[in-house]
Amino acid sequence: MKPEELQLLQRYFPEASVAMVGEIFEQRRFRLHFKRPRTSKLGDFRPPRTKNDLCSITLNLDLNPYQMLITYVHEVAHYDVYQCYGTRRVQPHGTEWQARFAALLAPFMTDSVFPNDVLAALRKHLQHIKASSTADQNLQRILKQYDKHAETITTVESLPDGSRFVLKNGLVFRKGEKQRTRYKCLCESNGRWYFVSALAEAVPV
Repeated sequence: MKPEELQLLQRYFPEASVAMVGEIFEQRRFRLHFKRPRTSKLGDFRPPRTKNDLCSITLNLDLNPYQMLITYVHEVAHYDVYQCYGTRRVQPHGTEWQARFAALLAPFMTDSVFPNDVLAALRKHLQHIKASSTADQNLQRILKQYDKHAETITTVESLPDGSRFVLKNGLVFRKGEKQRTRYKCLCESNGRWYFVSALAEAVPV
């Protein structure tokens, strides 16, 4: 691995994971890009555009090291499933992907890589793997504690019922009833109702 590539991994991943993260990259040699934050996703995998092109994986550069590692493994699992099955029809987060995700994550499941609270939540997550770590609210609550400026972040679930807030997309909402893991909120910007994640970051109005 080139020195500049190693330095990049050291900047974004837990220190104890860097060697294994680099080994995974060296074995596969996809394009790896760190992108400006995207509200719709933490990362993604893209197959090659042309016959001689490489696959690519992108990751949001604002993720904390533990969320970064989990997202990286998530996308590498997509890479491996693609290499195995190509364009044949398999569910994006079906049994093939779930098995590969669990296998790739296994070497990282130590307290030298993850804090104990994240490790415990990950073990529960692996018992019922969801399409995204963000869909597992227990895991996501714990991971958010390691975000930069975590103590200043306000989530929708922490706001009083009926309060007004703004999401990252600039839309203004009024908090309504909780519906399982989301809140039914009226968007005052367009008059429509939306189901907003309990853990969405919000700015009170």
